Amino acid sequence: MKILILSNLVSYTYNFRKEIIDAFIEKGHEIVIACDNDSPEKRSELEKTCTLIEVPFNGKGRNIKEELSLIRTYSSLMDTQKPDAVLSFTIKMNLYGGFAACRKKIPFFPMITGLGELENPGKLQKMLLLMHKYVMPKADCIFFQNQANIEFFNNHGIKVKKSVLVPGSGVNLDKFTFREYPSEDLPAEVAFIGRVTEAKGIAEYLDVAEQFSALVVFHVAGLCDEKFRSRIEDLHNRGVIVYHGNLEDTRPLLERISCLILPTYHPEGMSNVLLEAGATGRPAICTDRPGCSDIVRNGVNGLFCLPRDPDNLMSVLESFLSMDYEKRREMGIEARKIVEKGFDRQIVVDAYLKEVGTIND
Repeated sequence: MKILILSNLVSYTYNFRKEIIDAFIEKGHEIVIACDNDSPEKRSELEKTCTLIEVPFNGKGRNIKEELSLIRTYSSLMDTQKPDAVLSFTIKMNLYGGFAACRKKIPFFPMITGLGELENPGKLQKMLLLMHKYVMPKADCIFFQNQANIEFFNNHGIKVKKSVLVPGSGVNLDKFTFREYPSEDLPAEVAFIGRVTEAKGIAEYLDVAEQFSALVVFHVAGLCDEKFRSRIEDLHNRGVIVYHGNLEDTRPLLERISCLILPTYHPEGMSNVLLEAGATGRPAICTDRPGCSDIVRNGVNGLFCLPRDPDNLMSVLESFLSMDYEKRREMGIEARKIVEKGFDRQIVVDAYLKEVGTIND
Protein backbone atom coordinates (compact mmCIF):
# COMPACT_ATOMS: atom_id res chain seq x y z
CA MET A 1 0.00 0.00 0.00
CA LYS A 2 1.24 3.50 -0.84
CA ILE A 3 0.46 6.17 1.77
CA LEU A 4 0.67 9.90 1.05
CA ILE A 5 1.30 12.05 4.11
CA LEU A 6 0.43 15.75 3.88
CA SER A 7 2.25 17.78 6.50
CA ASN A 8 3.48 21.32 7.01
CA LEU A 9 7.20 21.12 7.83
CA VAL A 10 9.93 18.50 7.67
CA SER A 11 10.88 19.15 11.32
CA TYR A 12 7.27 18.75 12.48
CA THR A 13 6.91 15.52 10.51
CA TYR A 14 10.15 14.08 11.83
CA ASN A 15 9.58 15.08 15.45
CA PHE A 16 5.95 13.99 15.77
CA ARG A 17 5.18 11.47 12.98
CA LYS A 18 8.36 9.45 12.47
CA GLU A 19 7.21 6.56 14.65
CA ILE A 20 3.99 6.29 12.62
CA ILE A 21 6.00 6.40 9.39
CA ASP A 22 8.45 3.75 10.62
CA ALA A 23 5.60 1.46 11.70
CA PHE A 24 3.99 1.57 8.26
CA ILE A 25 7.34 0.94 6.57
CA GLU A 26 7.93 -2.06 8.83
CA LYS A 27 4.58 -3.43 7.63
CA GLY A 28 5.83 -3.17 4.05
CA HIS A 29 4.02 0.00 3.00
CA GLU A 30 5.48 2.78 0.85
CA ILE A 31 5.47 6.31 2.27
CA VAL A 32 5.44 9.58 0.31
CA ILE A 33 5.61 12.81 2.32
CA ALA A 34 4.59 16.23 0.97
CA CYS A 35 5.81 19.09 3.18
CA ASP A 36 7.96 22.21 3.31
CA ASN A 37 11.68 21.80 3.96
CA ASP A 38 12.78 23.69 7.06
CA SER A 39 15.45 21.18 8.13
CA PRO A 40 17.84 19.66 5.57
CA GLU A 41 19.20 17.34 8.27
CA LYS A 42 15.79 15.89 9.14
CA ARG A 43 14.84 15.74 5.47
CA SER A 44 17.93 13.64 4.84
CA GLU A 45 16.91 11.27 7.64
CA LEU A 46 13.37 10.86 6.31
CA GLU A 47 14.60 10.29 2.76
CA LYS A 48 16.49 7.19 3.90
CA THR A 49 13.18 5.33 3.95
CA CYS A 50 10.59 7.64 2.31
CA THR A 51 10.01 9.72 -0.79
CA LEU A 52 9.85 13.39 0.19
CA ILE A 53 8.29 15.99 -2.11
CA GLU A 54 8.89 19.62 -1.18
CA VAL A 55 5.68 21.65 -1.09
CA PRO A 56 6.02 25.29 0.10
CA PHE A 57 3.59 25.96 2.94
CA ASN A 58 2.38 29.16 4.59
CA GLY A 59 0.25 28.40 7.63
CA LYS A 60 -1.00 31.97 7.90
CA GLY A 61 -1.48 32.55 4.17
CA ARG A 62 -4.73 34.25 3.17
CA ASN A 63 -4.05 34.90 -0.52
CA ILE A 64 -6.81 33.10 -2.40
CA LYS A 65 -4.60 32.34 -5.40
CA GLU A 66 -1.94 30.76 -3.20
CA GLU A 67 -4.53 28.72 -1.32
CA LEU A 68 -6.10 27.42 -4.53
CA SER A 69 -2.63 26.62 -5.83
CA LEU A 70 -1.99 24.44 -2.77
CA ILE A 71 -5.20 22.51 -3.42
CA ARG A 72 -4.14 21.99 -7.04
CA THR A 73 -0.71 20.84 -5.88
CA TYR A 74 -2.24 18.22 -3.59
CA SER A 75 -4.60 17.11 -6.34
CA SER A 76 -1.73 16.77 -8.80
CA LEU A 77 0.30 14.78 -6.30
CA MET A 78 -2.54 12.33 -5.89
CA ASP A 79 -2.74 11.93 -9.66
CA THR A 80 0.99 11.25 -10.06
CA GLN A 81 1.60 9.25 -6.88
CA LYS A 82 -1.69 7.31 -6.94
CA PRO A 83 -1.76 6.68 -3.17
CA ASP A 84 -4.00 4.09 -1.57
CA ALA A 85 -4.53 6.35 1.46
CA VAL A 86 -3.95 9.97 2.42
CA LEU A 87 -2.98 11.03 5.95
CA SER A 88 -3.03 14.70 6.92
CA PHE A 89 -2.25 16.85 9.94
CA THR A 90 -3.34 20.42 10.82
CA ILE A 91 -6.24 22.36 9.40
CA LYS A 92 -5.07 23.35 5.90
CA MET A 93 -3.83 19.90 4.97
CA ASN A 94 -7.00 18.39 6.38
CA LEU A 95 -9.24 20.64 4.30
CA TYR A 96 -7.24 21.08 1.10
CA GLY A 97 -5.88 17.56 0.99
CA GLY A 98 -9.20 16.16 2.11
CA PHE A 99 -11.03 18.00 -0.64
CA ALA A 100 -8.69 16.55 -3.28
CA ALA A 101 -8.78 13.05 -1.79
CA CYS A 102 -12.57 13.02 -1.60
CA ARG A 103 -12.91 14.13 -5.21
CA LYS A 104 -10.65 11.26 -6.25
CA LYS A 105 -12.27 8.76 -3.86
CA ILE A 106 -9.01 8.05 -2.06
CA PRO A 107 -9.37 6.91 1.58
CA PHE A 108 -8.59 9.89 3.78
CA PHE A 109 -7.47 10.04 7.43
CA PRO A 110 -7.12 13.54 8.93
CA MET A 111 -5.94 14.38 12.44
CA ILE A 112 -7.48 17.34 14.29
CA THR A 113 -4.48 18.92 16.00
CA GLY A 114 -6.48 21.86 17.37
CA LEU A 115 -9.22 24.16 16.16
CA GLY A 116 -7.22 27.29 15.30
CA GLU A 117 -9.41 29.95 13.68
CA LEU A 118 -12.31 27.51 13.68
CA GLU A 119 -12.84 28.42 17.34
CA ASN A 120 -13.09 32.18 16.80
CA PRO A 121 -16.49 33.58 15.75
CA GLY A 122 -16.54 35.64 12.58
CA LYS A 123 -16.56 35.42 8.80
CA LEU A 124 -13.52 33.16 8.67
CA GLN A 125 -15.10 30.73 11.12
CA LYS A 126 -18.26 30.55 8.99
CA MET A 127 -16.23 29.72 5.91
CA LEU A 128 -14.16 27.13 7.76
CA LEU A 129 -17.30 25.51 9.18
CA LEU A 130 -18.75 25.16 5.69
CA MET A 131 -15.52 23.57 4.45
CA HIS A 132 -15.40 21.17 7.39
CA LYS A 133 -19.04 20.20 6.87
CA TYR A 134 -18.23 19.32 3.26
CA VAL A 135 -14.91 17.51 3.75
CA MET A 136 -15.01 15.81 7.17
CA PRO A 137 -18.06 13.56 6.65
CA LYS A 138 -16.19 11.96 3.75
CA ALA A 139 -13.12 11.04 5.81
CA ASP A 140 -12.75 7.34 6.51
CA CYS A 141 -11.65 8.04 10.08
CA ILE A 142 -10.80 11.25 11.92
CA PHE A 143 -8.22 11.22 14.70
CA PHE A 144 -9.04 13.69 17.48
CA GLN A 145 -6.53 14.80 20.10
CA ASN A 146 -8.99 15.83 22.80
CA GLN A 147 -12.63 15.38 23.76
CA ALA A 148 -13.36 19.10 23.57
CA ASN A 149 -12.69 19.09 19.82
CA ILE A 150 -15.06 16.16 19.34
CA GLU A 151 -17.75 18.08 21.21
CA PHE A 152 -17.08 21.16 19.05
CA PHE A 153 -17.69 19.11 15.91
CA ASN A 154 -20.89 17.68 17.38
CA ASN A 155 -22.17 21.08 18.57
CA HIS A 156 -21.53 22.73 15.19
CA GLY A 157 -23.06 20.03 13.04
CA ILE A 158 -19.85 18.68 11.51
CA LYS A 159 -20.75 15.07 10.82
CA VAL A 160 -18.16 12.33 11.19
CA LYS A 161 -18.25 8.83 9.70
CA LYS A 162 -15.83 7.43 12.30
CA SER A 163 -13.56 8.98 14.89
CA VAL A 164 -10.82 7.81 17.24
CA LEU A 165 -9.58 9.75 20.26
CA VAL A 166 -5.79 9.57 20.62
CA PRO A 167 -3.53 11.19 23.25
CA GLY A 168 -2.36 13.97 20.98
CA SER A 169 0.74 13.07 19.03
CA GLY A 170 1.93 11.15 22.07
CA VAL A 171 5.52 11.33 23.23
CA ASN A 172 8.42 8.99 22.56
CA LEU A 173 9.26 7.82 26.08
CA ASP A 174 12.53 6.28 24.96
CA LYS A 175 13.70 9.58 23.51
CA PHE A 176 12.34 11.84 26.27
CA THR A 177 13.59 10.01 29.32
CA PHE A 178 13.12 10.91 32.96
CA ARG A 179 15.86 13.21 34.24
CA GLU A 180 16.62 13.98 37.87
CA TYR A 181 15.17 17.25 39.11
CA PRO A 182 17.71 20.14 39.26
CA SER A 183 19.51 20.52 42.57
CA GLU A 184 17.98 22.93 45.04
CA ASP A 185 21.39 24.58 45.30
CA LEU A 186 21.09 25.82 41.71
CA PRO A 187 19.24 29.01 40.69
CA ALA A 188 15.64 28.39 39.58
CA GLU A 189 15.22 28.23 35.80
CA VAL A 190 11.97 28.17 33.81
CA ALA A 191 11.24 28.02 30.10
CA PHE A 192 8.69 28.93 27.46
CA ILE A 193 9.09 26.49 24.54
CA GLY A 194 6.91 26.84 21.48
CA ARG A 195 5.96 29.28 18.76
CA VAL A 196 6.71 32.78 20.04
CA THR A 197 3.28 34.07 19.19
CA GLU A 198 0.57 36.01 20.98
CA ALA A 199 -1.92 33.18 21.37
CA LYS A 200 0.68 31.04 23.15
CA GLY A 201 0.87 33.63 25.93
CA ILE A 202 4.38 34.86 25.23
CA ALA A 203 3.53 38.49 26.09
CA GLU A 204 2.41 37.47 29.58
CA TYR A 205 5.50 35.31 30.04
CA LEU A 206 7.79 38.19 29.05
CA ASP A 207 5.95 40.57 31.40
CA VAL A 208 6.67 38.20 34.28
CA ALA A 209 10.27 37.77 33.18
CA GLU A 210 10.82 41.52 33.37
CA GLN A 211 9.62 41.51 36.99
CA PHE A 212 11.33 38.31 38.15
CA SER A 213 14.57 38.09 36.17
CA ALA A 214 16.74 38.98 39.20
CA LEU A 215 15.53 35.81 40.94
CA VAL A 216 14.80 33.35 38.12
CA VAL A 217 16.47 32.48 34.81
CA PHE A 218 13.85 32.76 32.05
CA HIS A 219 14.43 30.82 28.83
CA VAL A 220 12.54 31.21 25.54
CA ALA A 221 12.87 28.76 22.65
CA GLY A 222 10.93 28.63 19.41
CA LEU A 223 10.28 30.33 16.09
CA CYS A 224 9.56 33.99 16.71
CA ASP A 225 6.66 35.92 15.17
CA GLU A 226 7.75 39.23 13.70
CA LYS A 227 5.49 41.03 16.17
CA PHE A 228 7.69 39.94 19.08
CA ARG A 229 11.09 39.88 17.45
CA SER A 230 12.33 43.28 18.64
CA ARG A 231 11.10 42.72 22.19
CA ILE A 232 12.69 39.28 22.37
CA GLU A 233 16.00 40.63 21.09
CA ASP A 234 15.92 43.55 23.53
CA LEU A 235 15.16 41.35 26.56
CA HIS A 236 17.81 38.86 25.53
CA ASN A 237 20.42 41.59 25.10
CA ARG A 238 19.56 43.02 28.52
CA GLY A 239 19.83 39.61 30.19
CA VAL A 240 16.15 39.44 31.15
CA ILE A 241 15.67 36.24 29.13
CA VAL A 242 17.87 33.72 27.35
CA TYR A 243 16.55 33.27 23.81
CA HIS A 244 17.67 30.05 22.12
CA GLY A 245 15.95 30.45 18.76
CA ASN A 246 14.27 27.35 17.36
CA LEU A 247 15.85 24.32 19.02
CA GLU A 248 16.37 21.13 17.02
CA ASP A 249 16.44 19.23 20.33
CA THR A 250 14.66 20.57 23.43
CA ARG A 251 15.90 17.87 25.82
CA PRO A 252 18.98 19.69 27.19
CA LEU A 253 16.84 22.73 28.02
CA LEU A 254 14.06 20.68 29.59
CA GLU A 255 16.61 18.87 31.75
CA ARG A 256 17.97 22.07 33.31
CA ILE A 257 14.68 23.81 34.17
CA SER A 258 12.54 23.54 37.30
CA CYS A 259 9.29 24.19 35.47
CA LEU A 260 7.85 24.68 31.98
CA ILE A 261 5.53 27.68 31.55
CA LEU A 262 2.86 27.71 28.82
CA PRO A 263 0.24 30.45 29.43
CA THR A 264 -1.47 29.66 26.12
CA TYR A 265 -4.96 30.61 25.01
CA HIS A 266 -4.39 29.04 21.59
CA PRO A 267 -6.94 26.33 20.65
CA GLU A 268 -4.57 23.43 21.34
CA GLY A 269 -5.08 19.88 20.19
CA MET A 270 -2.71 18.35 22.72
CA SER A 271 0.36 20.31 23.74
CA ASN A 272 3.48 18.46 22.60
CA VAL A 273 5.80 20.52 24.78
CA LEU A 274 3.77 19.70 27.91
CA LEU A 275 4.09 16.01 27.05
CA GLU A 276 7.83 16.33 26.49
CA ALA A 277 8.30 18.26 29.74
CA GLY A 278 6.25 15.69 31.64
CA ALA A 279 8.22 12.81 30.14
CA THR A 280 11.41 14.55 31.31
CA GLY A 281 10.00 14.79 34.82
CA ARG A 282 9.27 18.50 34.85
CA PRO A 283 6.09 20.08 36.24
CA ALA A 284 4.33 22.79 34.28
CA ILE A 285 2.41 26.00 34.78
CA CYS A 286 -0.24 26.30 32.08
CA THR A 287 -3.77 27.47 31.42
CA ASP A 288 -6.79 25.28 32.12
CA ARG A 289 -7.57 24.75 28.44
CA PRO A 290 -8.26 21.58 26.45
CA GLY A 291 -4.97 20.12 25.30
CA CYS A 292 -3.31 21.42 28.47
CA SER A 293 -5.67 20.32 31.25
CA ASP A 294 -5.75 16.85 29.65
CA ILE A 295 -2.11 16.55 30.68
CA VAL A 296 -1.63 18.78 33.72
CA ARG A 297 -3.56 18.21 36.93
CA ASN A 298 -3.61 21.25 39.15
CA GLY A 299 -1.51 20.67 42.26
CA VAL A 300 -0.40 17.20 41.13
CA ASN A 301 2.03 17.65 38.23
CA GLY A 302 1.71 21.39 37.77
CA LEU A 303 -0.37 24.48 38.40
CA PHE A 304 -2.99 26.36 36.40
CA CYS A 305 -2.77 30.05 35.58
CA LEU A 306 -5.35 32.33 34.01
CA PRO A 307 -5.02 33.23 30.31
CA ARG A 308 -4.18 36.81 29.34
CA ASP A 309 -3.34 37.68 32.96
CA PRO A 310 0.36 38.38 33.69
CA ASP A 311 -0.38 39.29 37.30
CA ASN A 312 -1.98 35.90 37.90
CA LEU A 313 0.88 34.14 36.13
CA MET A 314 3.34 35.94 38.38
CA SER A 315 1.35 34.93 41.46
CA VAL A 316 1.23 31.28 40.35
CA LEU A 317 4.96 31.24 39.62
CA GLU A 318 5.62 32.73 43.07
CA SER A 319 3.47 30.01 44.63
CA PHE A 320 5.35 27.32 42.74
CA LEU A 321 8.78 28.65 43.71
CA SER A 322 7.75 29.01 47.36
CA MET A 323 6.85 25.32 47.54
CA ASP A 324 9.11 22.96 49.42
CA TYR A 325 11.81 21.58 47.11
CA GLU A 326 10.65 18.00 47.62
CA LYS A 327 7.10 18.96 46.67
CA ARG A 328 8.28 20.41 43.36
CA ARG A 329 10.44 17.35 42.76
CA GLU A 330 7.48 15.05 43.47
CA MET A 331 5.37 17.01 40.98
CA GLY A 332 8.00 16.22 38.37
CA ILE A 333 7.88 12.52 39.22
CA GLU A 334 4.07 12.58 38.94
CA ALA A 335 4.38 14.32 35.57
CA ARG A 336 6.41 11.40 34.25
CA LYS A 337 3.95 8.84 35.66
CA ILE A 338 0.98 10.57 34.04
CA VAL A 339 2.67 10.71 30.64
CA GLU A 340 3.80 7.07 30.90
CA LYS A 341 0.29 5.92 31.74
CA GLY A 342 -1.71 7.73 29.08
CA PHE A 343 0.44 9.48 26.49
CA ASP A 344 2.91 6.98 25.07
CA ARG A 345 3.30 7.62 21.33
CA GLN A 346 2.90 3.90 20.70
CA ILE A 347 -0.81 4.34 21.48
CA VAL A 348 -1.08 6.72 18.51
CA VAL A 349 0.98 4.43 16.26
CA ASP A 350 -1.25 1.45 17.06
CA ALA A 351 -4.40 3.48 16.32
CA TYR A 352 -3.08 4.44 12.88
CA LEU A 353 -2.02 0.91 12.04
CA LYS A 354 -5.46 -0.37 13.03
CA GLU A 355 -7.59 2.23 11.23
CA VAL A 356 -5.57 2.78 8.06
CA GLY A 357 -5.03 -0.96 7.77
CA THR A 358 -8.78 -1.51 7.42
CA ILE A 359 -8.98 0.05 3.93
CA ASN A 360 -7.94 -3.22 2.31
CA ASP A 361 -10.33 -5.34 4.38
